[in-house]
Amino acid sequence: MAGDRLLAGVDVGATKIAAGIADERGRVVASHRVPTAAEGGQHVVDQITALLHDLIREEAPAQGRLAGVGIAVPAVIDRQADRVLWAPNIAGWQQEVEVARPVSHALGLPVSLHYDGHAWAMGEWWCGAARGAKDVALVAIGTGIGGGLILGGRLHTGHVGVAGALGWWAFDWRQGEATGSPAGRDLETIASGPAIAAAASKETAEEAFEAARKGDPEARQAVDEASQALGLAVANLVSLVDPEIVVLAGGVINGGADLLLPRVQRLVLQEAQPQIARAVRVVVAKLGEDAAWLGAARLAWQHTDQKEGAD
Repeated sequence: MAGDRLLAGVDVGATKIAAGIADERGRVVASHRVPTAAEGGQHVVDQITALLHDLIREEAPAQGRLAGVGIAVPAVIDRQADRVLWAPNIAGWQQEVEVARPVSHALGLPVSLHYDGHAWAMGEWWCGAARGAKDVALVAIGTGIGGGLILGGRLHTGHVGVAGALGWWAFDWRQGEATGSPAGRDLETIASGPAIAAAASKETAEEAFEAARKGDPEARQAVDEASQALGLAVANLVSLVDPEIVVLAGGVINGGADLLLPRVQRLVLQEAQPQIARAVRVVVAKLGEDAAWLGAARLAWQHTDQKEGAD
């Protein structure tokens, strides 16, 4: 591996920040995780910088070979300025936040910012469950719900830059009309980790899953409702996009795949366009918590190459 270019990636989540260094073949050199600072705001930016400094110091050979850093955030971003515009699940990030520039200045490296659903999809496509596929849909389920699309072997970012934000898939539109709210429930209010936990009267989704396995009726209902909503959303997505593979990722899937995956697979077969439903594979991600930072590192590679090509 001597002489290979190395890339760093960071996955910023509502509860944790994961970062790592990988080579150009996706082999992990080092990785670390820390809880996301509850204070949010600039504290999270400082955490990102400190975490990357620690990784670089730990892996001394990386110094001089580290070509760039990609940061994945659950946010709408200004892709031209590499600035967060709105990240509802990160404290203090509900307005514009400078992320890439201060990290780049501190490290002396090019830093790019990416929607985390796209990073998840890129990671699993690069060296995970979707490796070798040309058309991929990924759904990441955790504190929120996001996703990404690889179409024709290329990441589809969309006009605004958050293509694949499946958490906004609308359900129960009549409820919104009846209550006078501008919209009814969306997928994230039913199938995200906090939504499952709240519906089951538990602290976490993991506790809800464990209770459901033991036959707790409230937990079973919460899990059934979440899997039904997730299955219908994936079925609609499959009919719309016609992907080769759908990858389910994130902490909620990691903790409850045995309860969620079979229902999602059944609903895809029942509700999606029949020929597509029979051809598509719906699987669990392989990379676990490494997927998003690895995908961000891969996107940093592309970002760096594009800038060098433009110079």
